[in-house]
Parts: sequence; structure tokens; C-alpha cells
Amino acid sequence: MKKYRIILAGVAAMALMGSCSEERFDTTGEGAITLTTKINTDMTVVSRSLADDLAESTIIWISNDKGAIRKYNGASEIPTGEIPLLSGSYVAQVWAGDSVSASFEQRCFKGREAFTVSAGQTSRVEITAKLANVAASVVYDEGVDEVLRNYSMTVGHDRGELVFEGRDERRGYFMMPSTSDDLTYTLEGELNDGTPFVLQGTIADAKSHPATEYVLHVKYDAETPDLGGGVFTITVDETSIEIQDTIEIITAPIFSGYGFDFENPIRSKAGEVGRLTVYASSATEITALEMDSKLFEPIVDGNGVELFGMADTQRQKLIDAGINYTLNYDAEADNSLLQVNFEESLTNALLDGTHEIVFRAKDRDGRTSEVTLTIVISDNPVSIEPVNENEVYSNRATLRALVTKENVETIGFNYRKSGDADWTFVEGIAGSRTYAVGTPYYAVIENLEPGTDYEYVATDGTFATSEINKFTTELQAQLPNAGMEDWAEFRSGEDTKDVVHIAADASSMFWDSGNHGSATMGKSVTNKSADIKHSGNYSACLESQFVGLGGVVGKFAAGNLFVGQYLHTAGTDGVLGWGRPFNCRPTALKVWVKYEPAQVTEKKEAHADLAVGDMDRGVIYIALLDETTKADANYPGWPIVIKTASKEQQLFSPDDANVIAYGRHDFNEATAGSDMVEITIPIDYKKDIRPSNIAIVCSASVYGDYFAGGRGSKMYVDDFELVY
Repeated sequence: MKKYRIILAGVAAMALMGSCSEERFDTTGEGAITLTTKINTDMTVVSRSLADDLAESTIIWISNDKGAIRKYNGASEIPTGEIPLLSGSYVAQVWAGDSVSASFEQRCFKGREAFTVSAGQTSRVEITAKLANVAASVVYDEGVDEVLRNYSMTVGHDRGELVFEGRDERRGYFMMPSTSDDLTYTLEGELNDGTPFVLQGTIADAKSHPATEYVLHVKYDAETPDLGGGVFTITVDETSIEIQDTIEIITAPIFSGYGFDFENPIRSKAGEVGRLTVYASSATEITALEMDSKLFEPIVDGNGVELFGMADTQRQKLIDAGINYTLNYDAEADNSLLQVNFEESLTNALLDGTHEIVFRAKDRDGRTSEVTLTIVISDNPVSIEPVNENEVYSNRATLRALVTKENVETIGFNYRKSGDADWTFVEGIAGSRTYAVGTPYYAVIENLEPGTDYEYVATDGTFATSEINKFTTELQAQLPNAGMEDWAEFRSGEDTKDVVHIAADASSMFWDSGNHGSATMGKSVTNKSADIKHSGNYSACLESQFVGLGGVVGKFAAGNLFVGQYLHTAGTDGVLGWGRPFNCRPTALKVWVKYEPAQVTEKKEAHADLAVGDMDRGVIYIALLDETTKADANYPGWPIVIKTASKEQQLFSPDDANVIAYGRHDFNEATAGSDMVEITIPIDYKKDIRPSNIAIVCSASVYGDYFAGGRGSKMYVDDFELVY
């Protein structure tokens, strides 16, 4: 059986490292544990990327009778050494994977292990996460095809379902919700004479049997004497899901420094650096350690060395120059601790300037990690810090520096536009009341020009750093076709006929709508309007309506407009890709709107909190997103993928992990007057980082995703403007 190891634990505590990120208790009665976690899965092929995804989704809680006392999110947070705990009884619980109501691919794993900690002892705790889903698959006898066509089997519960089209041999996975104990199934098709056929059933108490597969056998008996004709039967076989692979949660090697961290440079005067020690620890065998630095050029005639593969002559040259290492690998426990020393003979000889050493460690399974050690040698009174891109906006920026010498009385920065001759001084704000050595300080410079290059130096009023740092302010970008002026009919994506687009041509598409789906029934839910507008020739009119034949066959469709692209129509359902590249940080969205709600006539889904007869409601919202794209093999590259089909429904939430900022305006009644009104939507940032994508959604019916709303609800929008 193949095994992947991803991380959780392993190596012994490294007392020499001098620090511990874990909260420490009163050491009276204290012991410790090391954690090892495994995931038992039914997958026969576990790719490296899938194994890594499972590692990062792993969550571990450690609890006692007083509640949770430790939580680790993702393998990278799990300590590789000992975890100190007071003596007593504990429970460790682990979750991994995706807890999706119904999926052909996504699985959820859970595990629980009780353990005891004894004073002065270190215990090894192994938690095994097992499949928490129940599964279902369908098998058909050959005789079924002789009498039934276009058949499918739907299996699910009240939170989700899967459709097995035809002889779909896949295994479907279900997370049983608190509201359902049973799985239900429905066989649908047509008999040879065209008569619709439906056969339903229930798998009772499936919730109590995780890691169980229910195989639905569909049979047709052509000769049934008691009934005088053929009969369909469905029998359900219950089997335990076999473990095909074991995944151990292990991280890439972890670097640490003795008395320093890699996030901050080591700053010192020449001749006063002292011995530096770097550790690399791993819960498996470390097989390679590379180092790159200009410091190595006069030692080994090159910038790079690989410690384990170098020739003895090179190794001796490093030792003579003041660089040595030791590697301890415990084969029984399968963990490693590598120690690299830079002796005073090397470090105290460093000249003024910035010196960097890049470390790359690789373990036996090919996982790698990299850090950079930065040493700054200077006798200057202040030292400049690199600019943080996330602290540079379109009209302001935060500059940072450090006091590096005694008796400094003034702190600040000189800055200017790149190419200008004159500097502007701005006083710094210190991180403490005194300007002692090591005190960080900063300044926020404002009234900058968007999209402009600037440079700055740190100063104590008389001295200025020779190192000049640079930054570029963000643009104050606006949205393409923000005035809703460009419209054209053409085909894009999967269109089989011309569709109304909010664009001049396919190459300029930024906005899109549900017209691609409604066009199959000869309708457009979003179109230009020359009658109601704020400026220019047109606005966009979003009209909710029933899209179908004769008001019976079809579905309700909300008038909508969004930043992105309509990707696919499946029957009467759509798949949408939301978001376009965008890397600025506006503070609000302005838009001119006229909203005319109608009474709710459609209510297909229980989730919509509108009753038939209520007045419809509209919505506009904006989201700024990070670089994460939806991991969907069928629709790669989109930050948000929307699927409206109830059987595989996938909707947007402002709480999604890739949402940096969000703003929303709800229209609970008609807008005032007969003209358009301007609304402002503040954008609330939960992560103050530069986005990679922007999504804007407008809907004349707030519950259009659930096919609920009022026929005739209209929203006119025009002149979108981002505020900075």
C-alpha cells in the first residue's frame, strides 16, 4: 500500500533553540506530547497536490474537561517538536478535507484519540482520521437497457443530492446533516413507449454508518407470474469502504534561528555579530541542504554549496572559513535535526553592508522549504526597512526604519518623486518613548499621486542612509464600460445564437449577464435602456421574468449583471464565472440606480425568505478577491464559480476565504422619484492587502439564485464609479 506523508509531528524538542512558540504553563506537573496524524482514504491514487491540500485543510483541537486549549489550522501550524501540557486527561480531534453535502470527489475525514499526560514524561499521540462520509453507487443489470432509456438515479438528503446519469459508475459521497438520518433515491427514465418511469426509495439510518457504501442494484425481471408482467426492483447492499491509501501529515523542513528569526534582519556593528546558528528540523529524513550567498565566492569559488553532496575538500574549506554543520537523523523515530554554525571568525569579519544567505532544505519525499538570513553591518544611526507593498495605496504610503545607534535625537524620512531633485522631510513616529537602539519607527506620507514612482531614505536629521528604497503608488483604476454605453449582439462561449452582450465585441468583455441562458428561449433578461439613464445614451435594464414556453415549461430568471462571464448552460441552469483581474483598493462603489420591484410570483426554493405576494427585493454588491482561483477542473482560473442547479448548487458567500473586502446595498423598496438616484456602497476590508480580482453583482431579484422573485421587477444601473 502506497503511503504519502504530509506532516504533523515528529522531531524531539530542540532545547538549544532557546524559544518556543507554544504558550507555556506553570511547569509544575507538566509533561508533553508529540503528535502524529494519519488519514485513511479509499482513494487509490493520491497526487502530491491532493496530499498537500489535505495537509493544509487539517485542523486539530486538543481539549480537556475545561474545554479546548490548543488549535492548529493546517499542517504548517503543527509543532514538529514537543507540545507541553499539564498532567491530566485530554482528547485530540482532527478534521481534514471538505465537508460538502454531496460530491463525487470531495471527502471529509474525522478522528478522535483520548490520551493522558504524565508529569515529566513525553508521550506519542497518534490520531487517525477516517472517512466521515457515507457513499453510494449504482449498478444496473443488463436487462434494464432493454426496457428503460434516458435513465438516471438521484441520491441525496435535504441538504444536497447527486445525479448518476445512465451507467455512471462513480462513487458519490455524502455528509449527513443534523436534519437528515436517511438517504433517499429516485430512479427516473422513460419506458420504450415513452411513458415516464419513476421509482423511489429510502436508505434508513445512513447517518449512523460513516465510511459505508450503499450499492444500489437496479434489476428488471421480465417474467413475474404473480403480477403478469415485468417488474423493476432496487436492492441496496451495505459494505464498509476499504482503505486504499494512508496519508501521513508532514510539513516540509522547518527552519529556525538561535536567538533570532528570519523575518527580521540581524543588525550589528562590524566585529560584533558573534556566532550564528541555524536549525532545520523535519519529521522525516533531510536529504539535502543548499546554501547560496556571495559570502561563499572567496571560499569555494562559487555562490552555492550543497552540504551533503559536496566534496571533502570543499567541506574542509567551509570549516576553515568558519562554517560547519551536524546532522542528527533518528531512523527509528524517522526525524531529523540539522544544525549549521557560522563562527565568529566569519561573522565578525563582515564589512558594512547587507549580507544574505539563502537556505533550501529538502526531505526524503521531495518537500522543500526556503528561508533567507539577512545580516546588516552598519554603524549608521538609523537603518531603512523595505517597503511593505500592502502599505502603499494610491495616495498614501507607510515608510519604516530602525534606530541603530545611541544618542539619536531626531528620526524621520526624506522622500521625493523619482527623478525630482529636492527631498521632502517627514518626522517619524517611534514604537517607544525613547530612541534606544533597536527602536522601530515609521511615517505615513499622504497626498501622493496615483500610479507614481517614489523613493525615500531614512534620516536622523543630519545623516541619511545611502540605501534608497523605492515604491510605486497604486492606480485609481475605474471599471471598463462603467457607463453602460457599449452593447452588441454576438456569440461567445457556448452560444449557439447571437446574445445581447454588455460589450462592443468579445475581446472587450468585462461585464456579462444571464442572457446566454435566457436566449435559448428567445429572451434577454438584461438589455440597454435609452429611456431611463443618468448620462450618455444608455443604462442597463435588468428585468426579472419567466423564461420558458407558455409560462409553464421553463424557469424564473432574475434580471442580472455581473463582472465576469457566463460559462455554461445545463438544461435550465447556469454556471457563471465571477471576477476579473484588478489590483487597486477602492473605499467605496458609487452607482446610479432606479429600482422598480414587483410582487413575488415565483418561489422554487425553501431558502428564499420571501413569500409569494411579498414585494421583491434587489441587491448590488462588490467583492475584492485575492489571487485564489476556484479549483474546478471544468472551469479553471475563475476566483468564483457559481452553479445554480439545486443538485450541485454552488453560491457565493462574503465569508469565502478568498474575499479581501466586501460591500453591499439591499433595495427593500422602490427608489424614490421617477429618475435614477445615486447610491454609495462602502467597502469593508477584512484583509488589508492588494486584491487580484474584482467582482460586482447586480440583481433585480435578490433570491434569483434560488429562482425566487417577481416577474417584472426591474433595476436600471448606470455610471459605476470606484471611490478612493
